[in-house]
Amino acid sequence: MGTQQVDRRTFLRAGAIGAAAVALPACTTPTGPPPTSLWSCGVASGLHSHTEVVIWTRVDPLLGGGITSVDWEVATEPGFGSVVASGTAPVTPATDRTVKLLVGGLEPDRDHWYRFVAGGSNSPVGRARTAPVPGAAATSLTLAYSSCQNFANGWYSAWRELAARPVDAVLFLGDYIYEAGAVQLLGTVRSEPFATVTTLEGYRSKYRLYRSDPDLQAVHAAHPFLTVWDDHEFTNDWDRTTLLEQPARAAAAFRAWFEYQPVWPTAGTRIHRDLVWGDLGHLVALDTRQYRDAHREDTLVAGVAPLTTFETDPTRTLLGTEQRDWLVDTLVGSDATWRIVGNQVLMAPLRTLDLDDGSASIPHAGLYSGTAFDTWDGFQAERDHILGALAANGVQNTVVLTGDYHSFWQSSIRSDFDDESTPIVVNEFAAGAVSSAGGAANENLLFGDAANGTFAPAFNYVDGFSNGYGLLEATHDELRVTFLEHEARYSQMLPEPAVRFTLAAGDPIPVTEVP
Repeated sequence: MGTQQVDRRTFLRAGAIGAAAVALPACTTPTGPPPTSLWSCGVASGLHSHTEVVIWTRVDPLLGGGITSVDWEVATEPGFGSVVASGTAPVTPATDRTVKLLVGGLEPDRDHWYRFVAGGSNSPVGRARTAPVPGAAATSLTLAYSSCQNFANGWYSAWRELAARPVDAVLFLGDYIYEAGAVQLLGTVRSEPFATVTTLEGYRSKYRLYRSDPDLQAVHAAHPFLTVWDDHEFTNDWDRTTLLEQPARAAAAFRAWFEYQPVWPTAGTRIHRDLVWGDLGHLVALDTRQYRDAHREDTLVAGVAPLTTFETDPTRTLLGTEQRDWLVDTLVGSDATWRIVGNQVLMAPLRTLDLDDGSASIPHAGLYSGTAFDTWDGFQAERDHILGALAANGVQNTVVLTGDYHSFWQSSIRSDFDDESTPIVVNEFAAGAVSSAGGAANENLLFGDAANGTFAPAFNYVDGFSNGYGLLEATHDELRVTFLEHEARYSQMLPEPAVRFTLAAGDPIPVTEVP
């Protein structure tokens, strides 16, 4: 794999896909400048399997309205001297002129490069990657992860820094767009229409606006993504009842997401999936939205609220029974050294006062952050079931990578967080937002700084204010997660390492250090 690493680093270092080194085209938007390239939304690839990759682009209608097809090539080096797959794909208004392909028959465990050709123009070159063969020897996995990239709230400088960093892939955990203009009240540093989108064209226009950012284009060209949605790709805090109340809007939101994301559809609107990384890692990406029950309506987004029998009802589900059983079976049945779960909302409890004295009629009784019941705290029995299954089956080395909360948290979670004699079965690493503002707003309000919070159980680390992303680096011996933090409202500020956690295989206690 030495040649592969040299090729990748040379590609990044040369600035072939770096936003600072090349003038990438701006995706056509209603208020933006006219496009300067046929490929005005750039290119993207998706991590899919050990022999397949997803590649994506869009043909701009203002410069290529008459183009009805594009040629494409995949090669094993960025100069395209060794093309291993090629073909032609249609361009149609039915998909907003986006082009997406699942390219198979590729060599496992290596980088590939791809491009599109039409109208005498070559697209930017992008990098894709195949996973190692399941069960095969794999020496390392490097995975960046984040979420929440509100366009108006901040700059995508985290993506600018990450585009030049050699990683295997990027795990994106939702809120790729924000459907509601009101989110701009958290802070606006650049222009975005102050309106809520509800139609197919409205959602498409959001993706085109966000993809107009050169830093976002750069990171998509540099690295394959493994992407899931959260709530703002549709509407804030939605659940399965919202699908029944707003079916046309949901269909439009889902369609636009699948059009603009390098994700290959599997079964309807299912997005939860897993990917085995040789014998080293088993990646599991969850969907904590479309199967969930509604949360309690009488809680406030600020302050604290008591846990009730509503949240502890054993019939309540965040994942849906099918996805929950699949998750447990996948984690229990995996032979990989590390089990790595991509999860949208905090799994660790945001309990500010412990009222569970062992005799309480409500398990895990206490006061919880007012925002908590949209997280796993609103589904206590299901969380207990999953954590208990891991403990009962002796499952080790499980980490959960979490987005959504616009802040950084690290927690070691026991199978029963009210019983310190039970084992730690999960270490959760929640990374800050790419650009979305607000931070851990409620906890910062309650305690002056979320890091001062009286949480029960306590967190190992809290930064309630910073933007940024997490970087996971795994070998068979250890797994490290580094939080890279910055303030996205400053366009030239890049994320820097703030804290690093190291887990030795078989030991659930993380070692914390400041880099």
